[in-house]
Amino acid sequence: MAEKNEVAQKQEFTTGLSQWTNTITGLVSRDFEQNGVKYDEYSKQCAMNAMGAIFQLVQNDDKADMGNLNTSNLREVVAQCASLKLNASAMPREVYFQLRNKQIGGQWCKVVEMGIEGDGNDSLLRQFGNNIDTVYPVWLVKEGDDFTYPRRRGIEIEPAEWTPKGLSDKTVRVVYPVKLKDGTIDYLIAEREPVRTNLIAHIRNNLLNETFGICENRYKATPKQKEQIRARKEEVLSAIRECETLEDILRCEAAKPYISAAWLDTPEAMIVRKMRNNAIKKFPKNLNSMASSSLLQLDETYKTAQEEVRESENSQEFAVEDESVVAESEAVEVETPDFAKE
Repeated sequence: MAEKNEVAQKQEFTTGLSQWTNTITGLVSRDFEQNGVKYDEYSKQCAMNAMGAIFQLVQNDDKADMGNLNTSNLREVVAQCASLKLNASAMPREVYFQLRNKQIGGQWCKVVEMGIEGDGNDSLLRQFGNNIDTVYPVWLVKEGDDFTYPRRRGIEIEPAEWTPKGLSDKTVRVVYPVKLKDGTIDYLIAEREPVRTNLIAHIRNNLLNETFGICENRYKATPKQKEQIRARKEEVLSAIRECETLEDILRCEAAKPYISAAWLDTPEAMIVRKMRNNAIKKFPKNLNSMASSSLLQLDETYKTAQEEVRESENSQEFAVEDESVVAESEAVEVETPDFAKE
């Protein structure tokens, strides 16, 4: 009997995954077509692997159900993986997913958030970097290591130098040596302390729906309550501004309730991840319209700014790149299961 139940559960899992994958990847295929972007086999594989990883994530969460996910958000996230060619099944991982409660149209629902893992940055450089020939393994320069920055003499670049000393586990900078197609070696460098900006954007994003118990939710707040909420948020942000270092922010009691477990439980891993993200931002890339939009939407500062614009009733969402955002309202010409309809 136990074996039969296990087989039935596996069949149910496989059937559910297949239905959702076919539906969402079908929508993503249409998005590619509408944007004039080729939906090649690897993009298709990345979309399918993303759906598999998200489906498993939801199955492992007792409080989540695929039917309760926002379908437009799910479609967008899978399209991001496909357009950026980030593979959720790659080892080491290139992308990760997490679930978050969010209010959309006055209704609370589960949404999927996607982030780029360290090796996803290498993939982005290889796939889209201007004139990139080779991306060498990243250097994680620790506190106490000997490091000499590259020097530029005219158009010539003198190599960076790094001598690991093993004195600390604290990474102070990341360095991507890259070889261009003309044979030039360049270095993409990101430092630790600017990750403050990433963390503050993360906190501001988590503060958006916070009402501090003043009212049921921010959408139902009266003008007086909105002012009270703004004042409370300013107290939190003022405490953050007084922090001198990135570590001080992570220890700040006023900020902690609005910092995710990933930052608090594995701060060093998150800091390194953000440094690697920041390093690749500086390098020019050849991106199609969908990939450009996807990379922009993953930027925490941009996401927070967009949410703050939406928070005001009289504001209109500003478009950074015309015709680059994936259409979310049109359906493909396939039968969409009831559980996937909004």
